[in-house]
Amino acid sequence: MKKSFKVTGMSCANCVANVEKAVRKIEGIKEVNVNLVEELMLVSFDENKTNTDAIEEAVKKAGYGASLIGGEEKKKTVAKPEKDYKIYGLIASVIIIIALMVIAMGPKWDISTNALLQFILVIPVLIINRHFFINAFKALRSGGTNMDVLVSLGSSCALIYSLFGLFMILICCEKGDLEHAEHYSMNLYFDSAGMILTLVSVGKYLESKSKRKTKDAIEGLIDMCPKKIIRIVTDKDGNEKEETVAPEDIKKGDVILISKGEAASVDGTIIFGSAVFDESAITGESVAVKKEVGDEVISATMIKDGYVRVKAEGVGEESTLMKIVKMTKEAGATKAPIARLADKISGIFVPVIIVLAIITFVVWLIISKDFVTAFSNGICVLVISCPCALGLATPVAITVGMGIGAKKGILFKSAESLERLKNTDTVVFDKTGTVTKGIVSVEGEVSMDEVRETSPLAMKLLKEMGLETVMLTGDKKDKALKIAEEAGVSSVRYELKPEDKAGIVKELQSEGKKVLMVGDGINDAPALATAEVGMAMGAGKDIAIECADVVLMHSDLLDVIRAIRLSKKTILNIKENLFWAFFYNVLMIPVAAGVMQPLIGLKLNPMIGAACMSLSSICVCLNALRLMSVRLDKDLNKNYNGIGCECNIEKTESGEEGMISFSVNGMMCAHCKKRVEDTLKAIDGVISAEADLEKKSVSVETDGSVSEDTLKAAVKEAGYEV
Repeated sequence: MKKSFKVTGMSCANCVANVEKAVRKIEGIKEVNVNLVEELMLVSFDENKTNTDAIEEAVKKAGYGASLIGGEEKKKTVAKPEKDYKIYGLIASVIIIIALMVIAMGPKWDISTNALLQFILVIPVLIINRHFFINAFKALRSGGTNMDVLVSLGSSCALIYSLFGLFMILICCEKGDLEHAEHYSMNLYFDSAGMILTLVSVGKYLESKSKRKTKDAIEGLIDMCPKKIIRIVTDKDGNEKEETVAPEDIKKGDVILISKGEAASVDGTIIFGSAVFDESAITGESVAVKKEVGDEVISATMIKDGYVRVKAEGVGEESTLMKIVKMTKEAGATKAPIARLADKISGIFVPVIIVLAIITFVVWLIISKDFVTAFSNGICVLVISCPCALGLATPVAITVGMGIGAKKGILFKSAESLERLKNTDTVVFDKTGTVTKGIVSVEGEVSMDEVRETSPLAMKLLKEMGLETVMLTGDKKDKALKIAEEAGVSSVRYELKPEDKAGIVKELQSEGKKVLMVGDGINDAPALATAEVGMAMGAGKDIAIECADVVLMHSDLLDVIRAIRLSKKTILNIKENLFWAFFYNVLMIPVAAGVMQPLIGLKLNPMIGAACMSLSSICVCLNALRLMSVRLDKDLNKNYNGIGCECNIEKTESGEEGMISFSVNGMMCAHCKKRVEDTLKAIDGVISAEADLEKKSVSVETDGSVSEDTLKAAVKEAGYEV
């Protein structure tokens, strides 16, 4: 059994390791994956040996919060007052710290009063940011360490030393020894104790803002559906009435009303009415589709005209849209192989830093015989070290990459498949339904399966990327070679049985090739499972094809190009993040330890160290956000295999009233003909539309209510030049 949990209280990679370690100790646990960005935990377990309550309890004992996702748990959200409290607390901390620094660095009119005032001002800052100390205590109690341990340890050391200084100042002032009192007053660290906590809190706030942006692509999918739905109910007298309800209140079998401009929130069947649907978000088809009674409706598709009543069948987590969102989020919770090195380092990072801080303190105490210098350098090592950046390097990039893919209709089932895809060098295609449309059209006496319009360009671009393309088919030699030539594949294997395909994939692998298998996810299941990466063509409700690693919602071979490009860009982004996270620590820890002080006089203040630590995490998040500008569609809008699919429309003479005719220059294929006809037929008021490939024209019969400009605008919207 696999379940998802919301985990709260995590702040760094060590937190992730602590949670995973705590859950793995439970008998019956098979696999645990935690995503720091999504605060999501996926657990596979034997339900005969453990349950969700035991898993939640284990996480709580480790010092974190956990709640099962699904059903009523989905409605539990952080209360707004708590969010406001955190923001107000952060603002208060900043204001108090500014005042504290002014007092600490300004003229001391009275040494003892000044020191006491610093102590009084730091108390509310410690209270507001007490979560650092609480989380650190919980982590240590459970046998783990995290970023909070470093921060709270650094702040506590500064506070304890300052309390000692305050005590000595009061004693010296009481004795009238103002010289020694002045000496101790110059070495108070109350401002540093508070500033460390405040700067890290500010950094975490900015980091969380950046992380929220990484979720935008996924959250945008959910926003496609309305927040309120009109449900049709029948009272005891048999009268129908409409009621407005939330999406989560809709149950299977309910009848809902969807009108023009609204999106479907469920999967279902039309039982009344008709409407023109824009299904581009799900199927990728830009031409609107007219649907009537008995037709299926897919969630997240929008009505452009008309209204329908739909009997709900796929609701909540079972709807197509929520399956996409769930698959994307769960994939983000998995770990890419590249993340394993970071995980191993993060697991020992905090203990190593604590040891380095102690060594720094001891060495400087021996060399300089100055407690203040040794103490300052030791604290600086504690607060400048950043396990956060290491922990965020992979998940933020994976989250952004997965979200971008989901918006493009490219669904990765795991981070591992996202990484493996970039290493493939051979793409094997099933023919029917993949390279071709899978729909047989009769031409004279010959039955021929048509090549997809995008197949030739996809093959051309794959070859330009250095990938070998192979087509597998059960067709006879002559037919197979003809299709292969039209599609532009490098080689073809023909007269195959379904079970032969997996054998060919193994044969290619034995030659040292990394194989990407692209098929329809049904007959090609063995081959999809055998390849390094299995990619299924599946539109609409077929998104959950179990045998594939990647699902192409739009059934477009150009999405193979987009998926490979996305894989390469995402993994490159992860490597950049890891480099900067490692580079930051390798560079800054020696500086914090005072290595540069004897050479060039460079010495870091603990407050500067805290600011640097926060900045490194923010930079990792911002670098991941750069993925959102990646150009996946570069060179994908070319004419397919030289076919003139970009049609120029020129007006010719109109015939009888209600008839409008256009010349269509460049309309040379059946795809152009059907696309133009379907686009025009979808317009309200159009009775019929017929395109003539030979005469290069289209005739539109209307009821007189449709203008010529409207027809042109519709054709423009479909992607043609007018």
